[in-house]
Amino acid sequence: MAGKEEHEMARSDVDPRLFAARLREVVADEPKAFAYDVGVSLSALYNYLNGRIPSTPVLFRIARYTGRPMEWFLGGEEDLSAVACRHQSARSETLSAARM
Repeated sequence: MAGKEEHEMARSDVDPRLFAARLREVVADEPKAFAYDVGVSLSALYNYLNGRIPSTPVLFRIARYTGRPMEWFLGGEEDLSAVACRHQSARSETLSAARM
């Protein structure tokens, strides 16, 4: 039961309006094609566009399809460029450590 409680607590920390706004940004004007490509029903996609947070597997598919990290859809004030900068910095540190 603790796993379910932790999952519910984590979902309650997500701002559904932010999630919906970011999803609208990537869906643009092609919801039917987007739903098909991601593997969800059109009604499920409309639920997500209205603020329902998808399950982790669905969110993973959305993130993978759009090329954006899952955190971007769920994150607070952080935008994609901040995530990209952190990723690039971590990669540079890894490469530097590997050369030593």
